[in-house]
Amino acid sequence: MIWLSLYGLFYIAMTLYWARVGARENGDFETYFSAGHALSPWVSALVLAGASLSGWAILDASAEVGHSGFGFPALLQAGIALALPGVLFFKRIWLVGQRLRLSSQSELLRSYYGSEFLVCVSTVIAVLFAVAFAGLQLSALSRLVEGLTGGAVSAPVAATLLAVVLFGYVVIGGMRIVGYLGAIQAVLAAASVVGFAGFALIAVGGFGALNAGLATLSADPLQAGRFMVSGVIQFTTGAGREAAAGHEGTALASLSIAFALMGFQASPLALKVILSMRTPRALAAGQTWVMAGAYGGLVALCVGTVGAASLIRPDLGLSGLLASLSPWFAAWLFIGLLAGVQLMAGLGLLTAGEALVRHLYKPWFHGRLGRRDTVTLTRVVIGLLAIASVLMQALTPVTLSMLGSLALPLSFQLWTPLLGITWLRWITRPAAVTGVGFGIAGVLLTEPLGIAVLSFFGLDVPWGRAPWTLHSAAWGMAANLAVTLLVSAFTQRRGFSEEAQEIRRFLGIALRTSARARALRSTAWSVSLAWLFLAVGPGLVFGNGAFLGPDRQWLVGMPSLWGWSLLFWALGVGLVWFLSYKMEMASPLSMDIPAYAPHPKLRVHQDAQERDRVRALVVTSAVAFALIVLTALGFSR
Repeated sequence: MIWLSLYGLFYIAMTLYWARVGARENGDFETYFSAGHALSPWVSALVLAGASLSGWAILDASAEVGHSGFGFPALLQAGIALALPGVLFFKRIWLVGQRLRLSSQSELLRSYYGSEFLVCVSTVIAVLFAVAFAGLQLSALSRLVEGLTGGAVSAPVAATLLAVVLFGYVVIGGMRIVGYLGAIQAVLAAASVVGFAGFALIAVGGFGALNAGLATLSADPLQAGRFMVSGVIQFTTGAGREAAAGHEGTALASLSIAFALMGFQASPLALKVILSMRTPRALAAGQTWVMAGAYGGLVALCVGTVGAASLIRPDLGLSGLLASLSPWFAAWLFIGLLAGVQLMAGLGLLTAGEALVRHLYKPWFHGRLGRRDTVTLTRVVIGLLAIASVLMQALTPVTLSMLGSLALPLSFQLWTPLLGITWLRWITRPAAVTGVGFGIAGVLLTEPLGIAVLSFFGLDVPWGRAPWTLHSAAWGMAANLAVTLLVSAFTQRRGFSEEAQEIRRFLGIALRTSARARALRSTAWSVSLAWLFLAVGPGLVFGNGAFLGPDRQWLVGMPSLWGWSLLFWALGVGLVWFLSYKMEMASPLSMDIPAYAPHPKLRVHQDAQERDRVRALVVTSAVAFALIVLTALGFSR
């Protein structure tokens, strides 16, 4: 208790110090939202890697391995799965942001597609990350605090304290403090992951003893399924309706989980960091050596070790491990864990607050809102979001869990509009909008929240969560892609906005690749598809027996599927390096990018329209609420 208090005070003092530094450099409000587009590329690389991997990996991925074994190898490939979208998107999106002077995903989607629907989707996803996805992890931390203090600090009180610290530094420092402090938090989180793995190994008696315990477990026919994927796919109707044979960890289940993880790099949180960078010079190094190399290695080896230790000794879960250590070490590991979660939560709160105020409220309901008032209102909204998260952690944990599970698969649906901006020019505005709409429907219909809502209205769908063992991210993208292709084929003659045409022209000039890169395109396609097939796709079934001897002993001293994951993590780092540097997809770029000057337009006086919109919003909300109540009373069971 004493050590935890001392470390906690040190952490709070550090956050307040950097918040003060950030606030002074911001000039109170002038660069609150984007840090003046001056974040160091290496700071951005650390923030992206820390926010993407550190918190959920040690909390959720280690728990999944400890509970289900190695049946979902995609979890151990998270570093590569998250680096690949960064290589694909980030350089082009940064260039577009610099050309049009954009600082958020909402502005990017509004400029290219002119779609308020896509802006609303981006805002909802940011709120889901800030309130629910981060709230789940903060809730787990609160329970750890309760355990570490022997109940002296209850989980609700701990959740409130953690939210107050988070709210304090985000409100004071904005994007600049998220960047400065985020780099420190990312390092603390990485050190914590290494510490957890080291203490787990000490607890079980070393790496040899760990694998001996795993070998003993695998010899039990009832436990052997935990060390392999259960086929390529199983055509079950989904969890809650029909159980999979063995377990739900099929090869295509891993592929769909990898898709969900890739959703984070298309989220408004990741693009907020990218569009706040000063230069893209470290994008290739950040994605290759920081995200895929360092943090990917931590997940593949250290998180796998923590999960494997709790697999053979269930008392060595995170809470048990912390309870078994001296208070000094336990407090140190906890603060690192807290730093990783607060990094993602702080970025989420800032992005969600900005999206709600600056990209929805101001353009639709209060166009005369000044810069200072916009920042002030955003700070108020950030506080409300933090309060909502704490209340949901305490009062509605099941709803919080269902909402949190939507964040990644819904974010993955934004791949199609981002591909339309950066690579695939044939994706038209109607196709992107309709495709995302169908993608969202596909996700909701295969997630517990959507199924529960339909049941509330008396509609029972004949499937459960994750039909055919596929994650909702894959179901949503299947619908999204099909509709996008179909609608694009019929809307090719529709023109693009002035800003969209400028983006297409500018990228065509700025990204002329070398002859060597063009000659390597077929090789790049081949090795990328091969890696996806073998590392997270159907080829995972080969990993079940790739490192087994004639009498089924482990040839590499560890479970075959774990060894397979480590092998393809190393090959994945090479793949990310090849795409980043040799294919020039994220390579350094030095060029002056003048701001685009659009043709002057007459400013329309919108006071009357804004009053009408407020009135329409109130009436629509009241009617919708009444219809929901009447429908629920009339048709629900």
